[in-house]
Amino acid sequence: MRKLIDRLVRPFGLRVITTQDAEMVYFHEYEGGYSQYRETQIFHNKRKLHHVWADKKTLSMIVDDLRKKGLGATGICHGARNGFEVEYFREQLGGDIIGSDISETAADFPNMVVWDFHEENPEWAGKFDFIYTNSLDQAFKPDQALASWVKQLKPGGRIYIEHTTAHAASCAGEMDPFGAHPMVMPYLLFKWGKGLYHLDEIVEVGQKEGSSFVAWVFVLAADE
Repeated sequence: MRKLIDRLVRPFGLRVITTQDAEMVYFHEYEGGYSQYRETQIFHNKRKLHHVWADKKTLSMIVDDLRKKGLGATGICHGARNGFEVEYFREQLGGDIIGSDISETAADFPNMVVWDFHEENPEWAGKFDFIYTNSLDQAFKPDQALASWVKQLKPGGRIYIEHTTAHAASCAGEMDPFGAHPMVMPYLLFKWGKGLYHLDEIVEVGQKEGSSFVAWVFVLAADE
Protein backbone atom coordinates (compact mmCIF):
# COMPACT_ATOMS: atom_id res chain seq x y z
CA MET A 1 0.00 0.00 0.00
CA ARG A 2 2.80 2.41 0.90
CA LYS A 3 4.55 1.81 -2.45
CA LEU A 4 1.28 2.38 -4.31
CA ILE A 5 0.63 5.69 -2.56
CA ASP A 6 4.26 6.67 -3.14
CA ARG A 7 3.80 6.25 -6.89
CA LEU A 8 0.62 8.31 -6.82
CA VAL A 9 2.13 11.29 -4.97
CA ARG A 10 5.64 11.22 -6.50
CA PRO A 11 4.67 13.51 -9.45
CA PHE A 12 3.88 16.19 -6.87
CA GLY A 13 7.33 15.96 -5.27
CA LEU A 14 6.00 14.05 -2.26
CA ARG A 15 6.67 10.67 -0.69
CA VAL A 16 5.25 8.58 2.13
CA ILE A 17 7.35 8.32 5.27
CA THR A 18 6.85 6.44 8.52
CA THR A 19 5.98 8.29 11.70
CA GLN A 20 9.42 7.52 13.11
CA ASP A 21 11.14 8.97 10.04
CA ALA A 22 9.33 12.25 10.72
CA GLU A 23 10.38 12.41 14.37
CA MET A 24 13.35 14.46 15.53
CA VAL A 25 13.89 12.43 18.73
CA TYR A 26 13.09 8.80 19.50
CA PHE A 27 13.26 6.77 22.72
CA HIS A 28 12.56 3.07 22.32
CA GLU A 29 10.27 1.49 24.90
CA TYR A 30 11.06 -2.10 25.83
CA GLU A 31 8.12 -4.24 26.90
CA GLY A 32 10.46 -6.08 29.25
CA GLY A 33 11.97 -2.89 30.67
CA TYR A 34 15.61 -2.66 31.66
CA SER A 35 16.15 -6.44 31.63
CA GLN A 36 15.16 -6.65 27.97
CA TYR A 37 17.32 -3.62 27.18
CA ARG A 38 20.35 -5.22 28.82
CA GLU A 39 19.83 -8.56 27.07
CA THR A 40 19.41 -6.79 23.73
CA GLN A 41 22.58 -4.76 24.13
CA ILE A 42 24.66 -7.78 25.08
CA PHE A 43 23.25 -9.81 22.19
CA HIS A 44 24.12 -7.17 19.60
CA ASN A 45 27.50 -6.50 21.20
CA LYS A 46 28.44 -10.13 20.66
CA ARG A 47 26.98 -10.12 17.16
CA LYS A 48 29.07 -7.08 16.19
CA LEU A 49 32.01 -7.78 18.47
CA HIS A 50 34.71 -7.18 15.88
CA HIS A 51 32.97 -4.33 14.07
CA VAL A 52 34.48 -0.87 14.59
CA TRP A 53 32.38 2.30 14.33
CA ALA A 54 35.05 4.73 15.54
CA ASP A 55 37.34 6.15 12.85
CA LYS A 56 40.79 7.68 13.06
CA LYS A 57 39.72 10.93 11.38
CA THR A 58 37.23 11.73 14.14
CA LEU A 59 39.44 10.45 16.94
CA SER A 60 42.43 12.47 15.71
CA MET A 61 40.38 15.67 15.90
CA ILE A 62 39.57 14.86 19.51
CA VAL A 63 43.25 14.14 20.21
CA ASP A 64 44.16 17.55 18.77
CA ASP A 65 41.62 19.25 21.04
CA LEU A 66 42.85 17.38 24.10
CA ARG A 67 46.44 18.36 23.40
CA LYS A 68 45.48 22.01 23.03
CA LYS A 69 43.74 21.83 26.40
CA GLY A 70 46.62 20.00 28.07
CA LEU A 71 44.41 16.98 28.70
CA GLY A 72 44.72 13.28 27.98
CA ALA A 73 46.63 11.77 30.88
CA THR A 74 43.51 9.86 31.91
CA GLY A 75 40.33 8.99 30.06
CA ILE A 76 37.51 6.51 29.58
CA CYS A 77 35.59 5.45 26.48
CA HIS A 78 32.06 4.31 27.27
CA GLY A 79 30.37 1.66 25.13
CA ALA A 80 33.72 0.81 23.54
CA ARG A 81 32.92 -2.83 22.60
CA ASN A 82 36.32 -4.20 21.44
CA GLY A 83 38.39 -1.26 22.64
CA PHE A 84 39.54 0.15 19.28
CA GLU A 85 39.19 3.76 20.41
CA VAL A 86 40.79 2.98 23.76
CA GLU A 87 43.96 1.69 22.12
CA TYR A 88 44.01 4.60 19.66
CA PHE A 89 43.86 7.18 22.44
CA ARG A 90 46.48 5.34 24.50
CA GLU A 91 48.84 5.28 21.52
CA GLN A 92 48.32 8.91 20.57
CA LEU A 93 48.18 10.45 24.05
CA GLY A 94 50.37 8.09 26.03
CA GLY A 95 47.79 8.24 28.80
CA ASP A 96 46.02 5.79 31.07
CA ILE A 97 42.89 5.33 28.98
CA ILE A 98 40.34 2.59 29.68
CA GLY A 99 37.01 1.57 28.19
CA SER A 100 33.70 0.18 29.39
CA ASP A 101 31.01 -2.01 27.89
CA ILE A 102 27.89 -3.67 29.28
CA SER A 103 28.78 -7.08 27.81
CA GLU A 104 31.02 -9.54 29.63
CA THR A 105 33.05 -9.75 26.41
CA ALA A 106 34.72 -6.49 27.42
CA ALA A 107 36.91 -8.55 29.74
CA ASP A 108 38.44 -10.25 26.69
CA PHE A 109 40.10 -7.03 25.51
CA PRO A 110 42.99 -5.08 27.07
CA ASN A 111 42.16 -2.00 29.14
CA MET A 112 38.42 -2.75 28.99
CA VAL A 113 36.06 -3.30 31.94
CA VAL A 114 32.54 -4.72 32.14
CA TRP A 115 30.22 -1.92 33.22
CA ASP A 116 26.79 -0.46 32.48
CA PHE A 117 27.66 3.13 31.62
CA HIS A 118 24.44 4.44 33.22
CA GLU A 119 25.68 3.45 36.66
CA GLU A 120 27.94 5.53 38.87
CA ASN A 121 31.25 3.98 39.86
CA PRO A 122 32.79 5.46 43.04
CA GLU A 123 36.26 4.45 41.84
CA TRP A 124 35.86 6.70 38.80
CA ALA A 125 34.63 9.81 40.61
CA GLY A 126 36.70 12.84 39.52
CA LYS A 127 39.25 10.57 37.84
CA PHE A 128 39.32 11.36 34.12
CA ASP A 129 40.58 14.18 31.92
CA PHE A 130 38.11 13.17 29.26
CA ILE A 131 35.29 10.82 28.35
CA TYR A 132 34.55 9.72 24.80
CA THR A 133 31.61 7.83 23.38
CA ASN A 134 30.04 7.07 20.03
CA SER A 135 27.42 4.94 21.76
CA LEU A 136 24.98 7.37 23.35
CA ASP A 137 22.39 5.99 20.94
CA GLN A 138 22.67 2.72 22.86
CA ALA A 139 21.63 4.35 26.13
CA PHE A 140 18.46 3.21 27.90
CA LYS A 141 18.33 6.66 29.49
CA PRO A 142 20.86 9.02 27.88
CA ASP A 143 20.24 11.80 30.40
CA GLN A 144 21.04 9.42 33.26
CA ALA A 145 24.20 8.24 31.53
CA LEU A 146 25.48 11.79 31.03
CA ALA A 147 24.66 12.75 34.61
CA SER A 148 26.79 9.81 35.72
CA TRP A 149 29.65 10.60 33.35
CA VAL A 150 30.06 14.23 34.33
CA LYS A 151 30.85 13.11 37.88
CA GLN A 152 33.78 11.12 36.49
CA LEU A 153 35.56 14.23 35.17
CA LYS A 154 38.49 15.97 36.78
CA PRO A 155 38.18 19.77 37.05
CA GLY A 156 38.52 21.12 33.51
CA GLY A 157 37.71 17.74 31.98
CA ARG A 158 35.60 17.26 28.86
CA ILE A 159 33.06 14.80 27.47
CA TYR A 160 33.25 14.08 23.73
CA ILE A 161 30.06 12.70 22.19
CA GLU A 162 30.40 11.55 18.61
CA HIS A 163 27.01 11.85 16.92
CA THR A 164 26.29 11.17 13.27
CA THR A 165 23.45 11.14 10.79
CA ALA A 166 23.21 7.42 11.58
CA HIS A 167 22.18 8.35 15.13
CA ALA A 168 18.97 10.05 13.97
CA ALA A 169 15.52 9.03 15.19
CA SER A 170 14.85 7.23 11.92
CA CYS A 171 17.74 4.85 12.65
CA ALA A 172 16.79 4.09 16.26
CA GLY A 173 14.99 1.01 17.52
CA GLU A 174 15.45 -1.98 19.78
CA MET A 175 19.21 -2.22 19.11
CA ASP A 176 19.90 1.53 19.37
CA PRO A 177 17.09 2.82 21.60
CA PHE A 178 17.91 6.55 21.49
CA GLY A 179 17.93 8.54 18.30
CA ALA A 180 18.05 12.27 17.64
CA HIS A 181 18.64 14.44 14.61
CA PRO A 182 22.08 16.05 15.03
CA MET A 183 20.54 19.53 14.90
CA VAL A 184 18.40 18.68 17.95
CA MET A 185 21.29 17.49 20.10
CA PRO A 186 22.29 20.96 21.40
CA TYR A 187 18.75 21.44 22.73
CA LEU A 188 18.72 18.04 24.43
CA LEU A 189 22.13 18.62 25.99
CA PHE A 190 20.98 22.02 27.25
CA LYS A 191 17.82 20.50 28.72
CA TRP A 192 19.52 17.52 30.34
CA GLY A 193 22.60 19.38 31.52
CA LYS A 194 21.08 22.21 33.57
CA GLY A 195 23.13 22.57 36.73
CA LEU A 196 25.43 19.69 35.75
CA TYR A 197 27.18 20.44 32.48
CA HIS A 198 26.97 22.62 29.39
CA LEU A 199 27.75 22.35 25.69
CA ASP A 200 31.18 23.93 25.34
CA GLU A 201 31.92 23.31 21.67
CA ILE A 202 30.73 21.53 18.53
CA VAL A 203 33.37 19.96 16.29
CA GLU A 204 32.19 19.53 12.70
CA VAL A 205 33.95 16.40 11.48
CA GLY A 206 32.35 16.12 8.07
CA GLN A 207 32.14 12.69 6.46
CA LYS A 208 33.53 9.92 8.62
CA GLU A 209 36.54 8.01 7.35
CA GLY A 210 35.42 4.96 5.41
CA SER A 211 31.75 5.88 5.76
CA SER A 212 29.08 7.92 4.03
CA PHE A 213 27.82 9.31 7.33
CA VAL A 214 28.52 12.85 8.48
CA ALA A 215 29.69 13.30 12.07
CA TRP A 216 29.73 15.96 14.76
CA VAL A 217 31.40 15.85 18.16
CA PHE A 218 29.50 17.57 20.94
CA VAL A 219 31.92 18.63 23.67
CA LEU A 220 30.58 19.02 27.20
CA ALA A 221 32.17 20.63 30.23
CA ALA A 222 31.03 20.37 33.83
CA ASP A 223 29.34 23.37 35.41
CA GLU A 224 31.39 24.92 38.18
